[in-house]
Amino acid sequence: MKRVLVGLLIGAVCFSFAGCGSEIPEMTEEQQELVVEYAAGELLKFDKNHSVKLVELEEPEEEPEEDKAQAAPETEPAKEQQDEEDTSKEQEGISPEDVEVLDQGQENVSIEEFLGLGGAEISYTGFEVADSYPSDMGEEVYFYMDATENSKLLVLKFDLKNTSDAEQAFDLASGGVRYKIAVDGAVQNALTTMLMNDMTYYQGTLASGESTELVVVGEVPASQADQIATLELVMKSVDDTATISLN
Repeated sequence: MKRVLVGLLIGAVCFSFAGCGSEIPEMTEEQQELVVEYAAGELLKFDKNHSVKLVELEEPEEEPEEDKAQAAPETEPAKEQQDEEDTSKEQEGISPEDVEVLDQGQENVSIEEFLGLGGAEISYTGFEVADSYPSDMGEEVYFYMDATENSKLLVLKFDLKNTSDAEQAFDLASGGVRYKIAVDGAVQNALTTMLMNDMTYYQGTLASGESTELVVVGEVPASQADQIATLELVMKSVDDTATISLN
């Protein structure tokens, strides 16, 4: 069949040369093969029944489900357990990011002992939940603060008393002690304020037997404000930590 096609194509080429009045050239077998390939390609361009087929690339076989299961990391069960614990905490109203493991530090220590105050006594008197503090805007109030949206201020109140026989100056800021508040187990940093009676920065002088109110301020969700069960004050210095239950 190929030789017949070669003959026909060569004849067509020769006829075209003859029409031009030229003498038919002699061609070697290789030249004839080239003429055939070229002519065949040209004819196929006009053949409506001819269609170009692309070679389909084989897609890699999908890994069996059993193999995938075996290839899964062994730590997956631990991750699932952690996810369940986080979900449980969120359902209880405690965000996993807000939960901190309490370092109890010193036990059976008073606030004044931790602060290194001699001739003084600091006692917890209760807490207040409010939208703003202080609520009584007297002439001597130079700073007040509002709760953020959907939250309430949690104001822990303490009484600082000079139990010595002489006037005494107090500088609670010099000790560098920082406070945290644990509300139903969820720990948060106390807010930084400019309140004159903020226990973190209090500086003042008290006469013998005189006392003044100090506060540590935090925030709680508004939905939790009326159902606080436990409160703890966490005191943290450079070298030590102590947690005091306020219930």
